Amino acid sequence: MAKLGFLFFLTLFLQHHHNSVALINWRRSIASTAIWEPMHCNAVSISPSCNSFLYVTPEGRNLSEIVSVFNGNASIIKPIKRLSGSEDLLMGVPCMCEAINNTLTAFFHDTQYKVEQDDTPDTVRIKRFSGLAMSVGDGKALLANDTITVHLPCGCSLTAPDGVLSYAVQEEDTLSTIASLFRSSSQDILKLNPSVTNPDFIKPGWILFVPHVRSPSHGHGST
Repeated sequence: MAKLGFLFFLTLFLQHHHNSVALINWRRSIASTAIWEPMHCNAVSISPSCNSFLYVTPEGRNLSEIVSVFNGNASIIKPIKRLSGSEDLLMGVPCMCEAINNTLTAFFHDTQYKVEQDDTPDTVRIKRFSGLAMSVGDGKALLANDTITVHLPCGCSLTAPDGVLSYAVQEEDTLSTIASLFRSSSQDILKLNPSVTNPDFIKPGWILFVPHVRSPSHGHGST
């Protein structure tokens, strides 16, 4: 009798566990349907559509190295201090409307990068370009000393008169902490990122477009 009782409760436990796992997987499936997209535009041009900003993690590099790698504007660099005490940078760059394929156009800032020994698409994207680079190598192996074009998503918007900054979501980030870091609001960030449909779900590695707010607390331009 005791054995039958044990088997009964074991069956109930396994059924509950199965249902819980199914529910978790379903939620993950729903969350994973959100797809990050670059900021779309209409008129392809070789002239900048606007000036924008990139959020750069220095990775031990000095300012001149960062400016060279990102092909940025040395006169528009602003320090950003995180709650952890680390200091990153906002760098001004020209932002242009480019064709992604035959049917889609989006805003990008392009730069040329000379591949280093042991570089991989992920190390170039994350370490060299602060998580902002798209389609590094276009799926091909990277060869040392080759020069490749790196596409960095940027943004232009009439609703952000002080400019748009591109930010690669980091671990532990939430929409509210990102908004607080840049003195913006979650709602204003969502307006620039229509592909983000669930404000409680943002994925590390996504690139969010954030309204730039001029503020003395973000430091001043330096060279």
